[in-house]
Amino acid sequence: MIALESKDIKEVKFIWITDGKGWKSALHNLEETYNVMDTLYNINDLDSGILENL
Repeated sequence: MIALESKDIKEVKFIWITDGKGWKSALHNLEETYNVMDTLYNINDLDSGILENL
């Protein structure tokens, strides 16, 4: 819900970072978010430097 509500705010870029365990405990929320936003990452993405590319 937060991702969708912040989508039209120019100064805000919502980024969701999961530790991986979230895929099991919040699978439905993550799947919904994954389908509507392009900034859903995990810890491995952070280690690979994804924030520098944003």
